[in-house]
Amino acid sequence: MASGNVLDMTRAYTALCNTTNRDQDLITALRWALDHAEDGQPVTLWCWDKEDLPAGLESKAPSRGIVVHSERPRPRGGRSFRAPDGPVVAVDLPLETLAEIEPFEHPICLVHAYVPENDARGGWIGGDDLPFDRPWINAFRPQCLSGPPIQTPEPLITDPVVAVAMKSFTGSTYGGTTMHDSRDGDRVTHGLMELRKGGHAIEPDLLFAAALREGWKGREAMLFWKVAKEVAKGVKKRPKHHFREDILSHWRTEASAQ
Repeated sequence: MASGNVLDMTRAYTALCNTTNRDQDLITALRWALDHAEDGQPVTLWCWDKEDLPAGLESKAPSRGIVVHSERPRPRGGRSFRAPDGPVVAVDLPLETLAEIEPFEHPICLVHAYVPENDARGGWIGGDDLPFDRPWINAFRPQCLSGPPIQTPEPLITDPVVAVAMKSFTGSTYGGTTMHDSRDGDRVTHGLMELRKGGHAIEPDLLFAAALREGWKGREAMLFWKVAKEVAKGVKKRPKHHFREDILSHWRTEASAQ
């Protein structure tokens, strides 16, 4: 896991909109990544499908210090993507795929970052189960290289009680590494349910961004987002492991003391 402040990590993006020149945005991102590569480090172009890349790019990539990795097609028996030793340019990847390598110590540029307000008439739409790219943008506050900048809220969590609870969630999952553990995940689920029962708004996308900003492993943060979304909808969940009975009162007291 990367150490230090997540906001100090080098991140950038190009924003997808109606006037986007997709090939030019990719070139811009690759130049940015090559400029940020240290001596001897390759730049990894991580894409969803090689067929969507500009003609000739893959064949020219090795001579320019670029390694191409695609999720589709993946060679038979091929392993899933492993975080490389050098900058990454991620193009047209679902957020749940990109989040797998976070927190990542090297520079990342996300190409064609999508939020609905930047492109109401076109662009990739992920559906109800993907939060577009906004949580990643909110978490890391990356530099916008092209397109309309995506606005990020500060602070991410405005309810001080939820902010205190978020710190508890990070602590109870050992820095966001054990959400998949039944006991630790249950406690987080219970905490979210207590917040909702107490009248505090559960905003899954912002909680997901907050988890990434606090250094959670991407896979654990994604599960946290999915659980938060269920709790926000009122899904009846039955965690076996709980925080203490007065946890909401404790969080409120701590929040009022700040």
